[in-house]
Amino acid sequence: MNFIENLLKTNSHVHIHNDKRVYVEQTIHSLINDGRKMLHVVADFDFTLTMYEKNGVVLPSTYAVIENDDRVTLPDGSLIRIQADQLRSKYHPIELDVSMSVEEKIPYMIEWWHKAQSLIISSTLDKSMLRNLVYQSKLELKKGVNKFITDLLCSDTPILIFSAGLGDVIEIFLEKEIPEFKHNHELSHIVSNFIQFDTNGNTNSFNKKLIHTFNKNEQEIHHTPYYHSILNRPNVILLGDTLGDVGMIGGMKNLKHILKIGYLNYSTSTKLEVYKNIYDIVLCDDQTFDVPNLILKAI
Repeated sequence: MNFIENLLKTNSHVHIHNDKRVYVEQTIHSLINDGRKMLHVVADFDFTLTMYEKNGVVLPSTYAVIENDDRVTLPDGSLIRIQADQLRSKYHPIELDVSMSVEEKIPYMIEWWHKAQSLIISSTLDKSMLRNLVYQSKLELKKGVNKFITDLLCSDTPILIFSAGLGDVIEIFLEKEIPEFKHNHELSHIVSNFIQFDTNGNTNSFNKKLIHTFNKNEQEIHHTPYYHSILNRPNVILLGDTLGDVGMIGGMKNLKHILKIGYLNYSTSTKLEVYKNIYDIVLCDDQTFDVPNLILKAI
């Protein structure tokens, strides 16, 4: 029994388009044959590395760590959560709508991200409060993510976390959960939206290059330590949970073997068919990293 047949037989939540099975089998064998020295990993953060829900309760995104906390208020004393919820109600269904094209969605995503960031900038959030919010949040890594990232770092395999969320939250959270992960290290890097603080630790602005769900292919990593670590690593495992996440490798050159693994949360048959066309392997409602760890262990 080959790798894919065994994977599908033992995991009912794992799906691969029939037309892609031979390609996926060949790609995994190529990754195995080339080994870790030829590999790097690119992963989304929100709901890819982190859990989407636990015991029926939806867990927060990096933005929601700030937006959902009643300690963060706006100048008029109102909760940031109220306006953030209104934005989410309007724009989130558009983000998830599989009947809309990416081109149709992009203007809405830009509006949403700019409005959400403006709320944060005008709020009472400061640098010390942010750290407390992250440490006390309900953010939780998927089961096995710690093992996956630690395994990569121990084998000197670079990992890039590419997120349309909040880089500051990711950095603080991983500092707490996986101290071995060092932002801006040659083996570990984060590309995301980072808050700019003034000398007093108050929110001031965001980095100029906005990253939303559907423009990850436009981002540049050429001037980062990470870029130099992957110049001779043409094989990549990509992990995401949105249709836009497949663009995370858009700015990378000379790639050879690419394995795209997609997490589909709250799956439906319609969404599954779309995801199977975009991703090589689709994991439905899976809050673990069992499959990525299985593949990584074989390499």
